[in-house]
Amino acid sequence: MARGRSREAGDAAGIIARIRVENFMCHSNLSIDFVDNVNFITGQNGSGKSAILTALCIAFGIRARGTQRATSLKDFIKTGCSYALVIVEMKNEGCDSYKPERYGKMIIIERRITATASTTALKDEHGRKVSAKKEDLHDIIDHFNIDVENPCVIMSQDKSREFLHSGNDKEKFKFFYKATLLQHVSELLDANIGNIESCKVYLKANEETFRPYEQKLNKLDLEIRRAEKVDEMAQEVTNLRKKLAWSQVYDIDRKIEKAAGCAEKLRERIPVCQERIDAHKAILGEKRDAHSRKNTSISDLISRNDRAKEAEKKLYQDLTEVTQEKVQLEETLRSKVATLERKRGKKRSLEMHVREMKEKFEENTQVEENERVEALRALENEIDLQKGERRRMQEEEEAALRNLNSATDSISERNKEIEDRRGKVSDLNGYIRRLQNQQRNRLHAFGGEDVIKLLRSIENHENSFTRPPIGPIGAHVALAGDDTWALAVEVAVGRLLNAFVVTNHQDMLALRRLARNCNYTNLPIIIYNFEHPLLNLPPRMLPNPDLITVMSVLQSENHIVKNVLVDHGSVERQVLVENYQEGVRVVFNTRAPNVKEAFTRSGEKMFMRAGGQTTLPKDRNIRGGRLEAGIEQRITEAESDLSRVVEELRLLESQKRSAEASLQDLRRHLEKSRRANAEISQSISRKELRLRDLKFQAEQAASATMPNTEELETEILDTEAEARKLERVIEDLRSKVVDVNAKQQDAKSKHDSFLDSTKDDAEALRKAADELQALQEEADEAANAVAHFTKIMKDRVLPELQIAEEELKRLQSEREENAQKASQICPGEEVERLGGVSDSTVKLNASLERLMDQVSREERHITPVDELQRKKSKLEKKVFKKKHLHVDLKQRIEAIDNVYASRRSKFEHNTAYLSRQLRWRFNDHLKRKGFSGRVKIDYEAKTLKLEVQMPQDASNSAVKDTRALSGGERSFSTLCFALALHEMTESPFRAMDEFDVFMDAISRRISLETVVDFAIQEGSQWIFITPNDISSVKDHPKIKKQQMSAPRL
Repeated sequence: MARGRSREAGDAAGIIARIRVENFMCHSNLSIDFVDNVNFITGQNGSGKSAILTALCIAFGIRARGTQRATSLKDFIKTGCSYALVIVEMKNEGCDSYKPERYGKMIIIERRITATASTTALKDEHGRKVSAKKEDLHDIIDHFNIDVENPCVIMSQDKSREFLHSGNDKEKFKFFYKATLLQHVSELLDANIGNIESCKVYLKANEETFRPYEQKLNKLDLEIRRAEKVDEMAQEVTNLRKKLAWSQVYDIDRKIEKAAGCAEKLRERIPVCQERIDAHKAILGEKRDAHSRKNTSISDLISRNDRAKEAEKKLYQDLTEVTQEKVQLEETLRSKVATLERKRGKKRSLEMHVREMKEKFEENTQVEENERVEALRALENEIDLQKGERRRMQEEEEAALRNLNSATDSISERNKEIEDRRGKVSDLNGYIRRLQNQQRNRLHAFGGEDVIKLLRSIENHENSFTRPPIGPIGAHVALAGDDTWALAVEVAVGRLLNAFVVTNHQDMLALRRLARNCNYTNLPIIIYNFEHPLLNLPPRMLPNPDLITVMSVLQSENHIVKNVLVDHGSVERQVLVENYQEGVRVVFNTRAPNVKEAFTRSGEKMFMRAGGQTTLPKDRNIRGGRLEAGIEQRITEAESDLSRVVEELRLLESQKRSAEASLQDLRRHLEKSRRANAEISQSISRKELRLRDLKFQAEQAASATMPNTEELETEILDTEAEARKLERVIEDLRSKVVDVNAKQQDAKSKHDSFLDSTKDDAEALRKAADELQALQEEADEAANAVAHFTKIMKDRVLPELQIAEEELKRLQSEREENAQKASQICPGEEVERLGGVSDSTVKLNASLERLMDQVSREERHITPVDELQRKKSKLEKKVFKKKHLHVDLKQRIEAIDNVYASRRSKFEHNTAYLSRQLRWRFNDHLKRKGFSGRVKIDYEAKTLKLEVQMPQDASNSAVKDTRALSGGERSFSTLCFALALHEMTESPFRAMDEFDVFMDAISRRISLETVVDFAIQEGSQWIFITPNDISSVKDHPKIKKQQMSAPRL
């Protein structure tokens, strides 16, 4: 399904050099030679042109029906003849030649057809027969990728007529589907999935056949266990008889042991009790001495505390006196201030009264009128000024509101930054803990505590694996040299460092099971053949030696780990660069060969995909490389980062608090502005009312005589003098209040300092009192303990010890008697080998009778154990063989199923890719005639639609049905479609028969130029057959024209 490549000079493998036929169709004897590039065969209808292509198809093994010209091969024999012969000579030179040591430079395919049979012979360049097997012919066809049934390899006259003049979208799709081999691949995939499903059904049915065998095995196991149990019971009867004889001796032994233990414990208690008595006496002496010393210390503290209380009392009295003096001065000051305010109010009232009297007198005079006008004008000016002030204050209020909103947004931003810093603090703390764990155990870096548990489990279950797993990979590699490239290596192969390597699928399942038991989820496991030697990579597959690769900075003593890093990590093609600029130069500008990706020291990843340049930043979750040796330095750096982030967090929180305080100030300022705005609005309203009153008074003004105001003015002067006198008194009082405040602060400071200094003494006194109480309690406890243990020694330990020793002597005498009787039945050593006697005589007697009865019943129905074991062994071997075959078949079917899924995915990918390729190339060929077009393929509906845009079409609309085109235009557009398909298929030769018969002269000329240029450029061999004139085809060294003889009438 890939486009054919242009042949290199001298590479002529698969080219048809000559076709020779005898008694074939209308030819008695015909031989035609071909050049390596373009061949034209012309002639009148009936001259046998198409028979040449039919002969070519027959030579390569096509069935008669596949040629669409006959139903049987014998139909190709010329009338009146007994046989037909087709000989095709095919070149076999160049690097793609097929077994040149056997065939030489020419492969001759000879097919002989008779009325009853047909044979095929393969000959070398000298005409010697090499093979007559169809399998060898098929190998040649597969080697040269020759598919004569593919219409893009050989388009016969019937296929040309059917294809070029069919407007059916489904027929075009079938042509495309078959030409690109998609149909063949799809049919193979469909057949495979059917076979896979059949195998799965067989597996399920095969599993059911194991049940009868398993039931038989279970039954045999039960019978074996039953027989073994009977044998064990018989032996147990014998052992019980022996144990019964020694049971009384063992009973006495147990009593002796118990008595001896009791006596020993009582003897051990004597020194223990005495030791405890002596210890508590010593403690009692120590506690009494400490109690005496603590009493003396407390007496000194009480004396100091009494003196301190006296001093504190005096300081408190001084503070109280100063406070009372301050209160009295403040009360006097408030009284004087109130009196002063009253005097000032009285003065203002008198002055207002005098002014009003004068104003009434001057109301009806001309001067009064002028002053009233001035007052009105002044009042109006004041109103205007206050209105301007109100506008200014409203603007200030709006500005304050904007500032308030800005401050609120700033606090929100601070909150986000604080949350971000808190997240960083949490991440850094977790990172530091991981580094500390890694410092204690390097394996922590590659899976934490889970991987350590898993390694212990692998060690305990080593027999569960064919070969012990290798992992984690990070524990088997190290950096060569310093830690310069640690971060870059982590970004490049970090995903593989946690992985384990196993040798087969069974080991992978076992390792996965152990991981689940250890609660280790998502464990990466790689299956790799441990038998493979260390990979030897040739220099042509590696980047320039001047470039540093990931493979060059990693070292490992395990060749399997090295192979896995190459096969699964491509470490040999991952380049390490100092910075971004060097990466651009290596990957994007020079496009260094064999370079897959580049990684900078800072963790950036750079690569080319589908012609596009891609740069990925470092993952923020990767802080450093796990292969670094300097973990202590990383911990120090992380702790430094943590301190810095914590300091930033504190600063942000401080800024937040300042911003919140500023926000409160702004709110207060806004409220103040609103109140001031309301007050000035009220003032304007009052002045406007006063303005109306003044205007009304001007109309009602009346004359009046000047009143006498001297008495009032004298009273004003007296009041003013009294006010000045009060102000001086108030100033003196304020000065005294300041002095008293200073005295109060000094007295309070002294009092507080003294309290602080005596606080330690008070605390020491309280602590000493508590210690004295504790010492008294401990001394009492020691005295009680001495009395308690002395009483235990006298009343309990010594009397009980005497009784225990007497009982021990009695039991020893009784044991000697019973041992002599039991030795007559069996030696005591034999009973010891049986594990001694643990039950009583009564229990042993009952057990013996029960076992003897049970053995006698069971022995009548039991098959011997040896016979049962032979049956079981034979059946187990049979079951094991069946299960082994079943498991092997299941694994193979699963592997085939996975391969099918992969190939189905690739098939779907290729269908989309081929659709795009067809659209591009179809449009390229249409441009030769000034056309443009599109190809729409629907794989679900199995349709292929061609849309052609004509250059003379003013409506600029595409023709969606090619049947709407003229015959020449339809043939040309379909030819372009066929050439586009030719570009997408690969074959050493191609042939087209009567592809231009329905074209007009212009379309035929353009079509001929198109196919000739395409054939020369494409490079493979082309054979064109046409009954039309080809004089318009220019002569060329790579073009050969041949004229067939006219048919005989």
